[in-house]
Parts: sequence; C-alpha cells; structure tokens
Amino acid sequence: MAQVESISHSGINVIDLKEAEDFYADVFGAEITNRVNFNTDDAKRGRSVHTSVHVADWLFAIVLPKGEMPMPPEEQLRGTNGFRHGFWVSRDAFPGIMERLTARGVPFEGPATHPEAGPLGQSIYFKDPGGNFIEVCWRRDSISGAVALDIG
Repeated sequence: MAQVESISHSGINVIDLKEAEDFYADVFGAEITNRVNFNTDDAKRGRSVHTSVHVADWLFAIVLPKGEMPMPPEEQLRGTNGFRHGFWVSRDAFPGIMERLTARGVPFEGPATHPEAGPLGQSIYFKDPGGNFIEVCWRRDSISGAVALDIG
C-alpha cells in the first residue's frame, strides 16, 4: 500500500494578496515563486487566483477566497476557526520572530511555555493580514528530515 511521505503544498486564504506576500516575505523570509491567474477573465471563470510562496521546505499558496471569508475579532490572536497554521523555528531563532513582529507592530500573544513532557518548548500566537491564526514554536524533540524556518 502506498503511503504519503510528506506534505507537498497547501493553501492559506487571504483577502489582500500583496499585503500577504509582503507579510510572509518580511516576517518569515518567504520567497515568492510565482503568481497564477491574475487575468480577470480567469478569475471570473472560477480559476484560483494565488501566489506560490516557498518557506524553508514548504510550498504554500496564498489564495483569494471565492466567497466571503469570516474574520475573527481584531483583538483575538489565538484560535482555530478553520484558519490556523503552525510554523517552527530553532530555539535560537525564536526570539528573532518576536523581534520582527514587534518591529512591524504586529500584536502577538506569548511566549507560552508548553508542558515539559511534550514536544513543543514555547509558542507565540498572532494573525497574518488575512486574519489567519499563526503559531510559531520551537521544538524540544528533533524532527528527522524537517527544516526549521531560517529567519536570518
């Protein structure tokens, strides 16, 4: 039986593609790899309008939703609501994410320290410009073959 070996890509809905591109490039050091279907006729026919973004070993698309996207309250920085994404960095790089968020005026919650017996050390929680909940953590365990975000 075939087994899935890894995640190839996923999508994150956003309301403003340019704002989201700038956010992920600036905060995470993401590389914009390509933009798809920026032709109005394509969008009217229902084709996905998105930007492909590469962060560490993960490719994801920031995508304009086809309908209305429910937004959490502005003051809520943590939750699920179907729009939650987790990223990890090395323990040494973790303070750098908080520094970048603070420098850019992005409110965040944490760091929250996780129980000693678990794989996560600490996490911070915030939202991207599209209202998606984001968690950035450092891990106590080692993950074979995984690449942490390099926020250099």
